[in-house]
Amino acid sequence: MKALAFLLNLPWTIVGIMCGLISIPQTTSFNLQPPALVMSVRSFWWYWWLPNMKGARAMAIGNVVLLGRNILDKDLEHELIHVEQVMRTPLIHPILYWIETLRKGYRHNKYEEEAYGKAGNLYIEK
Repeated sequence: MKALAFLLNLPWTIVGIMCGLISIPQTTSFNLQPPALVMSVRSFWWYWWLPNMKGARAMAIGNVVLLGRNILDKDLEHELIHVEQVMRTPLIHPILYWIETLRKGYRHNKYEEEAYGKAGNLYIEK
């Protein structure tokens, strides 16, 4: 089942890899559980156009985790929880995430509530 979820997420994972490459990767590693390519990147310069997303510390796209320069303690764990979510609802997770964000806002969407709660990292108001 995990292999099928991984394959269904492949289009999003490819997008994540491309975003990582244009973000100027510094280091790359692989996380086994959940399966994720982890890239430390120089900046999210291409992400400026989204409202309230200035200063993003990290993000998960498919099975790719991108960590910016200003990450805080537990941000990696937070993003790996998003990868677990992607594996639970393969292919459609990004759509579900954005619907939830439009309905409840970033911080109060159920996916962020789960990630902040389980990882124990901090949300810093921008």
